[in-house]
Amino acid sequence: MKKQQVVVLCVLILIVTISSSSPVPTILDTDIGTDYDDQMALSFILSNPEGFDLKLVICSTYNTTARAQIVAKTLAIYGRYDVPVAIGRNTGVKSIWEYQWAQNYTLDQFQREGGTVFENGEDALYKELQKATPNNIYHLIEISPATSVGDVLQRLKPEIAKNIRLFAMAGSIYRGYGNSSQPSKEYNVVEDVTAAQFMFNTSWSYFGLAPLDTTIFMQFNGPVWQQFLSYRNKNTRVQLILDSYTTWYNNGGKDIGAMEPFSPEIGTSTMYDVLAAILSLYYPKTITMISRQLPLIVTNDGFTQINTVQGKSVNASVMFESSNPYNSTSILGIVTLYSIIFS
Repeated sequence: MKKQQVVVLCVLILIVTISSSSPVPTILDTDIGTDYDDQMALSFILSNPEGFDLKLVICSTYNTTARAQIVAKTLAIYGRYDVPVAIGRNTGVKSIWEYQWAQNYTLDQFQREGGTVFENGEDALYKELQKATPNNIYHLIEISPATSVGDVLQRLKPEIAKNIRLFAMAGSIYRGYGNSSQPSKEYNVVEDVTAAQFMFNTSWSYFGLAPLDTTIFMQFNGPVWQQFLSYRNKNTRVQLILDSYTTWYNNGGKDIGAMEPFSPEIGTSTMYDVLAAILSLYYPKTITMISRQLPLIVTNDGFTQINTVQGKSVNASVMFESSNPYNSTSILGIVTLYSIIFS
């Protein structure tokens, strides 16, 4: 059997796996707009309603209103006015290179069209998490610095967290940025160390981690990206990605680092956050990856370290099953992009 046929067969098996289970109540915490992976993760979640029962999207850190406009426009294109947008605490000014794509779509317009916006994002997150019970397990997908979650954890009863499965893009255990042999201070952790410490110290029902060790290889390019491009001007949801990605790229995204070259014509930047969404969708499986249970802590200077005395157990996707990580990420690229094409 040819390699391409094997890959397609794998994708079909994964699709069947999703359709055989019920949607899980899900909350997304995102800092969408600064890096592009958040937009791809949100689109992937919205493209898989058979797996995700999306209850809330909260926008965290820096200009959270601008981030909320990006989320709102995305929800509108998908016709998902049932999903509330929550505005987390504004923590300052930062480049949001994707914002131009959404700047003319106001939150007022989103609400006129039937959407809901919560001005106090942390309060909305707290209230939604309270709905988690042993018979109604929630998934929390954390693809932002944990600022909002950290605020909420200080008042959330510990027993509630035992009804929540956390899937986070955070940390660096064995390898760092650029595939360095030395761990890095990963952005989502070091941006708010205190909040990250709250998150890692909490006793969740399950904690699935997508660290730099694997996420640095998450770029989608080659034949699958070219097929994605073939739907340009033919598919509204593909066009959403291409238009917003081009805006992000031209406004500054082109200057960020990545393992492989990228542009709207040849492939994506690093899709770190998509891996956390995939871990949530396919739980308890960790497709194409090797997961290890590790006792992890966040140090005061922002490193994610193994600590057998203080660390809580985390299921960390630390490597891929294939010796060539791009063989694995090509499958994940097909899963992600095909979901968007055929949603």
